This record gives sequence, C-alpha cells and structure tokens, in this order.
Amino acid sequence: MKSMSVSARLSALAVLLALCFAPLCAWADGAALAEGADLRVMSYNIMHPDWSHVPVKERDEAVAAILTDHLPDVAALQEAGAKWHKALIPLLMDNGLYAPACRQSNAEGFIYCTTTFLYNPKTLRLIDEYILDLDRRDAARVLSVAVFERISGKERFVVANTHPAPRDQPENYARNMADLQALAAGVAEKYAGLPLIFMGDFNTPEDTDMYTAFMQTAGVRDAKYEADTMINGCSTWFGYREAPDPEDTRYCVDHIFVSPGIAVKRYEAILSPGVEDASDHLPICADVSLVPASEKPGE
Repeated sequence: MKSMSVSARLSALAVLLALCFAPLCAWADGAALAEGADLRVMSYNIMHPDWSHVPVKERDEAVAAILTDHLPDVAALQEAGAKWHKALIPLLMDNGLYAPACRQSNAEGFIYCTTTFLYNPKTLRLIDEYILDLDRRDAARVLSVAVFERISGKERFVVANTHPAPRDQPENYARNMADLQALAAGVAEKYAGLPLIFMGDFNTPEDTDMYTAFMQTAGVRDAKYEADTMINGCSTWFGYREAPDPEDTRYCVDHIFVSPGIAVKRYEAILSPGVEDASDHLPICADVSLVPASEKPGE
C-alpha cells in the first residue's frame, strides 16, 4: 500500500483537529463579544415550574449551559421562582460565575423575586438595586432595576427587567403596561445621562401599538433593529418542547430596549440545540458598546 503524501497527511490531521476541537470552537464563538462591543446582556424567561407544571429538574442544567456557553455580563431572568433560585445556586453561583441582583422579593410572604438578575462579578460591580411594583396584588408583576459599573472601564449603566401580565388577561395587561410606561419614564429621568437597558418578557408583540408606545414613553429603541448584525430575528415564544421555527416572527414578545448612545453590535435569538427543552421562550442576547467610538482611547 502506498504511503500518504505529506499534503494528504496534513489534510487528514486538519480534519481530525477540526472534529476534536469543534465543541471548543463553538463555545468560544458563543462567548466572544462582537467586534466593538464591551458588554453582553441577555433576557430569558425560564418558565416558572408552578405556573407551567413542568419541574425545574434537568431544565436547570439546560438553562445553566446556555448561560455558561454565552456568558452574558448581565442576564435578566423572568419566572424565576424559589425553585429556580435554589437550583441555580450550585450551578452558577457557588462557583463564582454569577451573583444575583434584585433577588429578594419586596412582596409580603415571598422570599425570592421572580424577575431577577444574574451578573458576572468579575466584569461588573453592583452599585444599587431595587424593585418597583406594577401590581401590588401580584408579586410577579414588577420592574426590577439595577445599576452596575464595569470593573475595567468604570462606566456605569442601568438595567431594568420586567414581566407584565399576558394579553389573555386584558385588564391586568393594560394596567401593567400603563404602570410600566410610567415607571420606565421615571427610571429614565432619574438616570438621565447613564446608558439604560430595559429587558424582559413584555408579552407584547412588535406589531402592536403598546410596543411602539413603550419605546416612545421610555425613550428607547429595540436592540434587535439597531444591531449591526442580527442573528435569528424569529419569535421568542413557541411552546415548551416545540422546535422553534427560525422563519416565524409572530410571537416576538421578549425584548431588549436600549437608550440613545448605546451602540448595538449584535442581536441574537439563541437557537442552540435543546433550547426547546429548557423553556417555552428563547433567550435573547445583545452585544453592545456603552461608550461611543469617538470617546474610546485610540479611536
């Protein structure tokens, strides 16, 4: 049998290395910030086990894998009840990868806030945190607010996380959205001059008047349509264990809104394998730059 040529051997070796290291490359691509970005944020409705009657067990590992693969600096979580808090502590917090913000509920009889944050303590410093009620009769309907400072650049910014009532509860939805607009405008006024990011499951599709009204009142833009690169602009709600359709755009109800001055480099609705086994919503990510290019050293 003839021996392989040097070029053939090199080609075979290249294929072997590609196969061996493909998972590492995929992880690195998922974790790498888009060019020009200095911050990654994520919004993710992780599906409350009591509301959905679907246990956290096994889904917790899937959610933790998504966060560790994409490594957002801040993740805004919705429907994160007590069982979720307890499950994610050993997976994401005991190892120092993430720390919580707006974790403790301000509602009587509740320990954990379902509309909470996880942030990377190696990249961010928590400056302030508080929770504003959309509906005092429903502990899940809040606007959680956190102020962070980037450890490397010292820039401060504000993130807010929300989850108003669904549209099949029209009176609650209308009341929550009216209160949310007023609270969002107040947060924007309070932190005028700081970059501001609103995230959450708004239960509000893009083709509704409420979607437009919120942006106008809060003075923000949808990161999805401001991004230099958009990856998967599809629906973010699709039903638990239903394979998401990348071409379906009917139910884009989860949003990342940004204030003027924030440059959005990349937006992505994450369609990683098994994402439908974690929740009935897709996680969405945005890579952003808090500092205008003209103000960055060397620009």
